[in-house]
Amino acid sequence: MRFEPTKASGPGGQHVNKTESAVRATHLPTGLSCVAREERCQHRNKELALVRLAQTIAGRGAQAEADARRDAWTRHDALERGNAVRVYTGPVRLVAATSNRGVSRDPA
Repeated sequence: MRFEPTKASGPGGQHVNKTESAVRATHLPTGLSCVAREERCQHRNKELALVRLAQTIAGRGAQAEADARRDAWTRHDALERGNAVRVYTGPVRLVAATSNRGVSRDPA
């Protein structure tokens, strides 16, 4: 985590120009950052930035899970001619299951 104090913008006259009450919180492993500048106190803005950053990281994780589920479903639904799931060969009826990546004997 890295916190950078910055000057807030908006109404407030000289107070806004003199104090660095806004905070930018950056999560170093992911590079995500959030800014809080609503409060006049830097400590409260730091807490707000931490909460927002946690929400952003949680939302990103949920989005990644949803993308993984969607990709798995599209791969499941995309059946093509020539991509056999099982191949029966020979007089002993060997079964090559590409989904299991192995060869087994057919019990019948």
